[in-house]
Order: sequence, then structure tokens, then C-alpha cells
Amino acid sequence: MNGLTGKLHTYHAVIALLLALTGLVLHSQLFREEFAFLRTYLNSLHVVIGLFFMLTVVVYVRAIANARESLAGNIRLQGITVGWLVISVALSFTGLLLFFAIDLYILAGVGTLTLHRWAAVFGISSGLYHIATSLYSQQHCSTADKTAVTNGHSLQTSRRSFIRWSAAVGALVGGGGLTKWLFGLSTSTDWSETNKKYKDCNKMVPQPSPSLGSLPPVGGGYKGNFEVFTVTPIPCADSETWKFTLSGLVDNPMSTTWKGFLDLPRVVQVSNFHCITGWSVYNVTYEGIALAQLLNLAGVQAAAKYVKFYSGDGVYTSALSLDQAQSSDVMIAVLMDGQPIPSDLGGPARLLVPQMYAYKGVKWLNAIELISEPHIGFWESRGYENDAWVRGLKK
Repeated sequence: MNGLTGKLHTYHAVIALLLALTGLVLHSQLFREEFAFLRTYLNSLHVVIGLFFMLTVVVYVRAIANARESLAGNIRLQGITVGWLVISVALSFTGLLLFFAIDLYILAGVGTLTLHRWAAVFGISSGLYHIATSLYSQQHCSTADKTAVTNGHSLQTSRRSFIRWSAAVGALVGGGGLTKWLFGLSTSTDWSETNKKYKDCNKMVPQPSPSLGSLPPVGGGYKGNFEVFTVTPIPCADSETWKFTLSGLVDNPMSTTWKGFLDLPRVVQVSNFHCITGWSVYNVTYEGIALAQLLNLAGVQAAAKYVKFYSGDGVYTSALSLDQAQSSDVMIAVLMDGQPIPSDLGGPARLLVPQMYAYKGVKWLNAIELISEPHIGFWESRGYENDAWVRGLKK
């Protein structure tokens, strides 16, 4: 490896390390709670590092093409080089798709974010193996000849093999732990299996009865995998104490119990669910109260311009303009594919805004207020767009 290639190797390794660190930190719950105000900055930093990573990959490809003669005959080095290039290209390609909000699930049956995570798992695991074996080689290269003379070359070969196998096992263990952490979520599209994963701590009586079209789900059952992101511990609701209120600039304020809430007219619709972190769930059959109908019953006053939503966790809020809130597909959902929405996914009642990213769909919804001035919600005050239209779906 010549000096220029060696420097490129070092730069590429440092950028890959920074990319891995920022990606892992972004995945951590810490940056959705205590350090949530830094999340948008960290995401931007991750994107910028990703661009430099892709640039080094392009330069690396050219450098390897020029050095192909030196790689000839070294099968192990060829395998390492090709393997790392495949991983780097996979990371770059899926990263670009995520940046442009292009999901491969409909075409490939697997989401872009899932593919990006798998590329990260293989990349970090192979990186750990490469670092371990390289450190060993550097430590012992100066004494290799002496060892071969005094103890025999076979001893040195055995020691190298032992270190490499140990590094491989360590990389597999580390990769397994990383996989469990990154993919510690439901991988089933069967709702009964999902309920086993997402523990429902709500105690709501009676359960909402699904309408025809809700069960069996008219959408045929949702496709994809839900993930659980929260900014507080998941609250548990009890129908004995649960209350829904609609207040503010309305003629007919509302305060109702769970049973009274279920007596409101409900509609059924099939919607897609999009998270701003890069994953989506498709063809979900929701049943709930159409927000436009609820606002009509309340009698919105002329001074009302915005609708503010409150979460039962006592922390999370968000808001929509009155026009946005009166869109035909905005609802307060209580059923999903004919089953009560579990607490982990925002039940017993959650706001659903299908054409916007899910951070606008307030979980554990228990209060609505009509207001005259704009309200900046939890994630919006931390850098997320206030108008959270999913790309390609803006009206």
C-alpha cells in the first residue's frame, strides 16, 4: 500500500467511524428525551459525514482500480477489499434513498431503513474485525522474523490464526448485540403477534367494537413494521379515570368519558403511516372519529385558526392549522386493523394525520384546544418542520 493509498485508507476509516458513531447516537433513546433539542443538528451532521463518506468511496474505487496489480494473488486482501466496497456502496445507496425519502418496501418487501441498518451492522462488524487483526499485525510485524527463527514459523502462523479467529468471534458477538439493539422491534405483519411484542398496559372498558370494514380489515392487513419512539415513559390509561376534552374557541366545549367517546360516530379508512426517521407501514385500516366532524359538532368560532393537541403523557403537544385539521383523512383513531391500539402505539386514542409525518399524530390523545395563535409543538420546537408533509403527498 503506497503512501497516497495509505492516507486515503486512514481518512476513509476515520469518516466511517464518525458515521457509525453519529448513526448509533441518533438511534439511542437519549436523543429523543434529555437531548432531544440536539437531534436535528446531529441528524444534519450525520448527513454531512455521509456525503464525505460517499466521496471517499468514489476515490477509493479509483485507487483500487489503479492498484489492481498489487492485489493480484492476495486472495484475503481481495476479499476484504471487495467486501468493504460492497458494504460501503450499500450504506451510500440506502443513505441517499433515506435522504430523498424513497422507501423500497413496496418494490422489495423490505424497507430502506432496514437495509441501511443491515449495512451498518455488517460494516461495523467487519470494521471491528479489521481493526483487531490490523492492530495485531502491527504489534507483531517487527518481531515476526525473530519468532520464526526461535520458535518456528508454524507457531507464528498458529498465533496469527488464533488472533484472527478470536477477532472474528468478537466481531460476530458485537454484530449480534448491535443487531439486537437496532432491530429490537416487531418483525411480524400479523397483528396478534405484534400485540405480544407491544405490551398493552391500557385498561379500557368497554373495548371499541369494530365496524364492518374494520374487521376483517378492508386494507387486507398492514404491511411493514411499526417501531416505538417516545419522548416520555409510556403512560397507561384506565377507563375509570380517562377523560377527553375539547375546549378553547368553540361554541360547544366537550368533556366526555371513555364510554361517551366511543358513542361518537366513527369512520373507517385505509392509510399509510410514515415516520420521519425513514420507515413506513402501508395499508393500515384505522377506525375512529373524523376530526372535521368532531370540530363541526363543537362549533368552531371565527377567531379559531389553529388546533392544538395534547398527549396523555403531559409533555407532548403538536398543532395543525384549522384547514389542515379539517382534511377528510385526519381522525382520532381507536382501532387499527380491527384491534384496539395498544399503549405502545399511542392507544387508547391517537391522532392520525396520514399525509404528514407521524410526529404530528399525537399519541395518547386526550385533549384538543382551538386557538387563535400558532403553537409550536414538542418536536417542532426542536427543529422539525411545523408543516410536516410527507414528500410527494403535500396538497
